[in-house]
Amino acid sequence: MHLLNELYIIARKLAKTNKYQTIYSQHKEAGTNLFKNCADYSAYQIVFLQYLAFYSGIFMDIYMSEVPEIVLDNEIYEDAYTHYKHHTKKIIKKKPQQPSTPVPKKSAQQTIDRTHVVFTMPKR
Repeated sequence: MHLLNELYIIARKLAKTNKYQTIYSQHKEAGTNLFKNCADYSAYQIVFLQYLAFYSGIFMDIYMSEVPEIVLDNEIYEDAYTHYKHHTKKIIKKKPQQPSTPVPKKSAQQTIDRTHVVFTMPKR
């Protein structure tokens, strides 16, 4: 069990690196293979892919200024932020949608300011 725990720690550290995040990004965009075997991934490969996606999401949120870079200081911050993000998305989905108010149609005849230019299609 100790060896399995060490493998998870290594997978997490590798998935956080710029090298593997770049490879993962290319994998998503261009469909390049991350592993020699293209199907029937091992449990460890699946865990590694999950950590790649996990860190990809965090890096994207940092880039989009949704969270400060301090979240990467330790694994507890990373896990807590991801849990918080997932929890808030659930709450937003549960909120009832406000009925959209219909936009009133503009009347055929409107007053136009002098600064506006009106182009009309020739009638056929």
